[in-house]
Amino acid sequence: MSIHPSSIIDPSAKIAEDVEIGPFSVIGPDVQIGSGCVIDANVRITGHTEIGPGCRIFQGAVIGMPPQDLKFKSAETTYLKIGKNNIIREFVTLHCATGAGNATVIGDNNFLMAYVHVGHNCVLGSNIIVSNVSSFAGHVYIEDNAVIGGMTGVHQFVRIGRFAMVGGCSRITKDIPPYSTVAGSPERFYGLNVVGLRRHGIDLATRTALKKAYGVLCSKNRAQAILEIESMKNDSPEMAHLIEFVKADSKRGICFRRDKVRKDSDKDSVL
Repeated sequence: MSIHPSSIIDPSAKIAEDVEIGPFSVIGPDVQIGSGCVIDANVRITGHTEIGPGCRIFQGAVIGMPPQDLKFKSAETTYLKIGKNNIIREFVTLHCATGAGNATVIGDNNFLMAYVHVGHNCVLGSNIIVSNVSSFAGHVYIEDNAVIGGMTGVHQFVRIGRFAMVGGCSRITKDIPPYSTVAGSPERFYGLNVVGLRRHGIDLATRTALKKAYGVLCSKNRAQAILEIESMKNDSPEMAHLIEFVKADSKRGICFRRDKVRKDSDKDSVL
């Protein structure tokens, strides 16, 4: 273990033997830090916070503070659970949950750039990229492989689906469906995230079916659209997940408001 002598580490904190902690950092009593983690200078980690192995936390980050929620009672025991191999850049803030026994959860292999804020009771999956100065209000749920552009604000209780790409400087007030590209204030639907799907090996037939499904979802009410896309002859996991996402309860509604300028081409080359 390599701990700079200027750092303050509570003796009851559970820290793996090979963790590195830089100068002037403060680690609280209920913190657990897994093997191979590197904590830079001037980092504050407090609360009931669990950090998995292989994480890198850069200087100035504040991890595990009480939630910014007026309903929170100081006597509540809540948690922040961070998975493995996450990169948490400068001045990121990650807060514990509100409601006794609840947790804010960060999955594995995520990249949170400088000044990102993840509020209470958020659940982030894995392999997510969040660009600088983006903020998530409470109870936001983000699925795996999503990409969030810089300076984006996400309203509480919003869901963002897997492989979705959200453009920078967006104001997200509705659920973002999986495999889609969305941007703007208010947010608008720009079509399929073709580049992301290609990079992850999603075949042309599935991409074509997803594009057709989104054409239906953008032109009909949700009940009619679900019936139609369920009848499509495509049994891929991606189509099944899209149907599941659309059928699930939504507190904010789902963004299918199309961009008025861009018109998607019907050519296979865009897929």
